[in-house]
Amino acid sequence: MKELKPSVKNSDLKIWGYPQCSLTQEEFLDGIQKAENGRFHSVQQSMTNFELWLKSKAKK
Repeated sequence: MKELKPSVKNSDLKIWGYPQCSLTQEEFLDGIQKAENGRFHSVQQSMTNFELWLKSKAKK
């Protein structure tokens, strides 16, 4: 099996999707709360970003 390595240079960052990463319940809940307070795109912004992505893929 291929070993996954984070591409981020910050070693303090925990990548939750990696099997070797273990989180406590407090760390998990804290991460969820930070994500909920983060920036979200509106539906229109998401559609615009998706269309731009599709156009960039079509050019290749």
